[in-house]
Amino acid sequence: MDTEPEFVAFAWNDRYATGIAEVDEQHRQLVNLINQIGGICAMEKDIRNALPILIELERYTQYHFSCEEKMMELFQLNSSHVESHFSAHEYFRQQMTKAAEIFSGNSGGSMQIMTHLLGYLTNWLVHHIMGMDMRMAREIQALQAGASHSEAVNQAAAAMEKSADVMLDALNALYGKLGEKTLEVMRKNQELEQKQKALIELNEQLDQRVQLRTAELLEANQQLLANNRDLKLLNERIEAAHAQLLQSEKMASIGQLAAGVAHEINNPIGFVNSNLGTLGKYIADLGKVLDGYGRVETKNPGQGYAEVDEIKRTVDLPYLLEDMPNLLKESQEGLTRVKRIISDLRDFSHVDESTWQFANLEQGMDSTLNVVTNEIKYKAEVVREYSGLPEVECMPTQINQIFLNLLMNAAQAIDSKGTITIRTGVQDEEVWVEVEDTGRGIPQDVITRIFDPFFTTKPVGQGTGLGLSVSYGIVKKHGGHFDVKSTVGKGTTMRLWLPRQRCLTPPAD
Repeated sequence: MDTEPEFVAFAWNDRYATGIAEVDEQHRQLVNLINQIGGICAMEKDIRNALPILIELERYTQYHFSCEEKMMELFQLNSSHVESHFSAHEYFRQQMTKAAEIFSGNSGGSMQIMTHLLGYLTNWLVHHIMGMDMRMAREIQALQAGASHSEAVNQAAAAMEKSADVMLDALNALYGKLGEKTLEVMRKNQELEQKQKALIELNEQLDQRVQLRTAELLEANQQLLANNRDLKLLNERIEAAHAQLLQSEKMASIGQLAAGVAHEINNPIGFVNSNLGTLGKYIADLGKVLDGYGRVETKNPGQGYAEVDEIKRTVDLPYLLEDMPNLLKESQEGLTRVKRIISDLRDFSHVDESTWQFANLEQGMDSTLNVVTNEIKYKAEVVREYSGLPEVECMPTQINQIFLNLLMNAAQAIDSKGTITIRTGVQDEEVWVEVEDTGRGIPQDVITRIFDPFFTTKPVGQGTGLGLSVSYGIVKKHGGHFDVKSTVGKGTTMRLWLPRQRCLTPPAD
């Protein structure tokens, strides 16, 4: 199979060698890239093939310029040469950027532009190598040989006078090779003109069809715009309804918490009040005893002990003296319980902690349990199997909201009496908190939907389907995830995983 001949627009030889190995190797790489562009021009290939070459040429040129500029700074070359050399580099960078923009556009460039670009590249590189780069190399070589900076400048200037003929020979050879392709390009252009005439006639026939189709598309587009407006309005209504449902869910949770807290507070306050009432009666009885003592002592000083003893027996004075401390103790315990409930409610809500911080998840779970105990204690026994978790960087209020949702779901899944088991653990850089219930379980055909907004397995009127959806959003924001296992008739296990430290870039869904 015949292969296409390689087109060499710029043939490298020792005339272009500066004598600095690193620079010469980079020049050969640039020449190779330029020759690849020349091959596309010569063979009239699809000019889109030139784009990756241009990108590579731009990248490699930047690297080459950077090497030369560092070299000039290292040897502290003549300032006027360095300034002009840097300016030449910058101008070439701008030209390469423009060329890349032309060929990266949707329409690309033409073969004529490609030919002009090739001429510019070869002309610039030959001039730059034989001029500025040779001047730079001669000054560096003189400095390396021990010359002073002024002597190096003079030697470099003298050496440059010999390079003019070489540069002209290279330019003539370049444009001679490009001229060999001119006649062939003109012939192909004539063929293209004939094809273009045929295309013009075809376009005239297609124009009417295009106009008709354009009118149809315009009408369809207007209908689509109208549909989009309707859809946007509908989406706005859905978002408003969603926001209202979220607010309703939040308010329902707050109301449920308030009812539970009120119930828990009423119990200790009730028996405190009862005990205090009883204590008042005891004190009144003790008053009778003391009054009896007073009357007896007034009538018969030193006598009357039988009457006093009868009063003691009637009011059971020894029992009063024994029971009063107990009543006071119970009253204090009741008040302590009230304080603990309020404290747990405060810990659960974390009203002053709405930022990221390190928190003890097991304490957060305990606080949440104390807040919702009225919803759980009549349906399930709570078993804690804590492992002693390290503190986790999180937003405690939001994590407690997740615990609340998991505990309430577990309690509502138990029809009569069951067990809710809470476990914790650590694995590598993650911690996990698990809530297992002995409830109804979740069918396998719907378990993948439990985190969808508005989806619920509860009876109508008992849930909005937003609890787990909100929890899922919180967990994703923390960089964690859920594991769910469930068996119908046996129960469900929800395991929450969280990183021990804040995840700044949570994984996408």
